[in-house]
Amino acid sequence: MSSDKNKSAELVKEYLSSWKVGKVIDLALKDEEVLLTLFRLLHAGDDELKIRALTALEDVFKALPDVKRLILVEKFLDDLIKLLESDSDGVLIHTIRTIGRLIEGVPLQPEKFVKLAHAFKDLIKSRKNEAVLLEIPPVLKVMRPTSYTPKLMDAISRLLKSSNPRLKAMGLRLLLNAGAFTGNPSFMKTFFSEIYYALQEREDIPLVDFCLDLLLEVIHYPLRDEFMDEIAYVLTAVKEIAIQKNSELTEKARTVAEKLELAIRGYYSKNPERAKEKIHELLVNERFYEAVDLALAVGDEYVLKWLVDVLEKFGRETLMINARVLPGPKYASVPPEKKAQRYLTPPTLAQFKGEKKSTGAASFNEASSRRKLSKEEMAGLERALKAGDEETLVELSRKNIEAVFELVHRLEGGDELEKMDSLWALSKLAERIEPEAAFVLEPVVEGLLKLARSTKNRWMGQRASKTLALLASKSRTGDKIVEEFLDDYLSGDVERVVPALEFFGCYFERVWDEKTARAVLPHLQDYLKKEETRFDALLTLEGLVRLAPPDRAGLFLPFVEVLKAIKKSALPQDQKLAMRILEDISSKIKAELLGPMDF
Repeated sequence: MSSDKNKSAELVKEYLSSWKVGKVIDLALKDEEVLLTLFRLLHAGDDELKIRALTALEDVFKALPDVKRLILVEKFLDDLIKLLESDSDGVLIHTIRTIGRLIEGVPLQPEKFVKLAHAFKDLIKSRKNEAVLLEIPPVLKVMRPTSYTPKLMDAISRLLKSSNPRLKAMGLRLLLNAGAFTGNPSFMKTFFSEIYYALQEREDIPLVDFCLDLLLEVIHYPLRDEFMDEIAYVLTAVKEIAIQKNSELTEKARTVAEKLELAIRGYYSKNPERAKEKIHELLVNERFYEAVDLALAVGDEYVLKWLVDVLEKFGRETLMINARVLPGPKYASVPPEKKAQRYLTPPTLAQFKGEKKSTGAASFNEASSRRKLSKEEMAGLERALKAGDEETLVELSRKNIEAVFELVHRLEGGDELEKMDSLWALSKLAERIEPEAAFVLEPVVEGLLKLARSTKNRWMGQRASKTLALLASKSRTGDKIVEEFLDDYLSGDVERVVPALEFFGCYFERVWDEKTARAVLPHLQDYLKKEETRFDALLTLEGLVRLAPPDRAGLFLPFVEVLKAIKKSALPQDQKLAMRILEDISSKIKAELLGPMDF
């Protein structure tokens, strides 16, 4: 190293050691040698020195133009990626932030894009401190590749196939970025297809919420014919969430559905015949609700009336259409979209013929007379299980109650895969079934109880507990199911307590059952203090707090100190839950009862 380099390095170290970061930033913007010195310090052994160098680089990158940062990306991004292997949370946090500043507005070559994506994937899989992981999403948002390559698509595909919701969300974000920046329609087609499947994961609220946020972004990009099928599927999936009752995502889903409808209406406004062709394709493929939702979005009276006639020919006049008409956005004045659509009129219920009553309960009641499943029905059940086709599954169960008994038979006597498929199917039926028809699932309760209490396959145990919670909130035998789990809960045996907590965590999200709540609460503090039961106990408490009437909020005062302790010292996921519950309690309890809450 030359004399000048030595002097520069010593001066920079001296300033950083005395926290004179501002001086270092000023020097780095004027003298390239100082900037290079900061990058060299990233290889030093002292973590504190690395953090201060990263802090300086972050501010330097803020002031540099895109062209200059593009050069630095080519030269030094790999050095920063290498730092993501550090064991220091402080180094990781400042490295992620510095990378974000460096690449913002600068598209990455595919190989660097993939390398950075792999580094973030490894960080997420390593289950680092939550504070580290929370720094990653803002950087993912600004990651953009310059072009498509098979390796880039392979990297994104692996993320999308992951069972880890964080990695799946990361894959969706990078897929949207790649499609929006490169303009490649295959990216966008895949994006809408993957979003559709992610929206089916109704139990994973954060993932579904993230998908809705992405859709609010993508609505601003131009639609193309290559992926209109996928958009129609996504619109229906969003509407299914929007018309659900008691869902915390209902309002956001309604907003997304309205904006999607406006985008679709604008796309087809000049050519309703093309919309008719697309709707006809959906009908031929028996995507009836997608056809209805697309027609409602287009809003052309001619298309709507034509659809009614076609649905009647298909024998589908009892489709639930009324609930799918969402109120449109409210404008202070007439929006430009409306002015442009002179011959389009918003759909009204009067434009549809058909039944007004809920078809679900009627169909299930009609199915009460049992008959053996036909070969066609059995084949249909097999296909629905393999494809994860909820609509076909529900439709078949409504037509013939024997489909439910076939699922019970497979759950009790099938191989491992058959049991898992049957359990998935029964959980979906429990979600979709109306309370007045829930009696058809009573035969499965005993088998689900055995599974919930089994420790051999935790996924099946958790799914069984949640399915029973859904049934308990709807079925006439709900009290008996609650009693079974209350016995397990009070037993003190951890192997029985955990499934009971999983059950109550889901049950109390749906009903405020004061009698059961008062039986559960006295023991809940003990379970919050034990690491093996804490997370599930937190979920149970969260459900109780959220649904409790305001005049019962005093029941949760004894939990404040325990939650504060968890917030300070427990695992990151437990800390996050504890903070959320404390906020819920503080919003319910009057200030004079609790006083200022030091959270």
